Amino acid sequence: MKRSVRIVGGFTAAVTTGALLVGVAPSAMADDGLAADSRAAHVVERATGTSDLAATTTAPGAAAVAHTQADDGTVTATAPKDAAGAVEITAPDGTTASLGLPQDRATDGTQAGDGTVVYTDAAKDTDLAVQLTDDGGARALTTLKNAQAPTEQRYDLHLPAGTKAVANDTGGYDLLRKVDNDSFAMVVGAIDAPWAKDARGKSVPTNYKLEGDTLVQQVNTTKDTAFPVVADPKFTWGWVTGTAYFKRSETRSIAIYGATAALSVSMLPPPLNVLYRVNAALVTAKAASANSAKQCLKIKFAAGIFVPGSHKGGYCK
Repeated sequence: MKRSVRIVGGFTAAVTTGALLVGVAPSAMADDGLAADSRAAHVVERATGTSDLAATTTAPGAAAVAHTQADDGTVTATAPKDAAGAVEITAPDGTTASLGLPQDRATDGTQAGDGTVVYTDAAKDTDLAVQLTDDGGARALTTLKNAQAPTEQRYDLHLPAGTKAVANDTGGYDLLRKVDNDSFAMVVGAIDAPWAKDARGKSVPTNYKLEGDTLVQQVNTTKDTAFPVVADPKFTWGWVTGTAYFKRSETRSIAIYGATAALSVSMLPPPLNVLYRVNAALVTAKAASANSAKQCLKIKFAAGIFVPGSHKGGYCK
């Protein structure tokens, strides 16, 4: 996903393209002569590729740190020293979002392969890994080594005050930050749609749900699944994706009074403010349609494309 707008403390989602795990059969992995850390990194990197991995440094209390330059400062992503820690991303304004790893043992993190940090045997029949990416984000990866590995993984999600995770139509979550008087919220990041791949490169069905502040990933293996299986939540913090969610009250006001009359355009970040004003009639019509359906206005904008739509649930209240 391209970066279209930047605001302080935002996020952006970056779509992860998983490479195939072809040829990484369990028997081959057992006899390939690689050390456990190298073997774990090899499995993960065959699934994810390595072209988007960030250059990293080390720091006290961390296994790896990556710094990505943004328009107004630096986004810092950190892989924890051990599996009991959390993957953290700090925006230029100092706000931090983090994702705890689904571990049973606080195994140390080790950089292996082309820069993947691995935490071998951090849970039953499970290796964990973290990859820091060049978009300022991070992947938290779980490798199910065999059919006895747990297929439900639980990640503790910690977001700054005023930020909320709302399910989107991709299977992932938009991360919303309230704007002004809370009449609408900007998507300032996302947790990408989940994916999982088995040892033959076949997609394994997987899905997310949120239980309070815990992101739960279910990987639906079967008797035909070839292990190891790699699964991945990807999140970023510090970039805007280009979507605004409106509440019911603001949707109703826009439908009744018109787009520019109901909302101060100055509250919107550029270029949404300009696009909103130019497309005011279209916004008003879409708000009226959403209001009639007891839904809420939603606007996507990127690279000059402006698409009013609607949403329900989550922030629509």
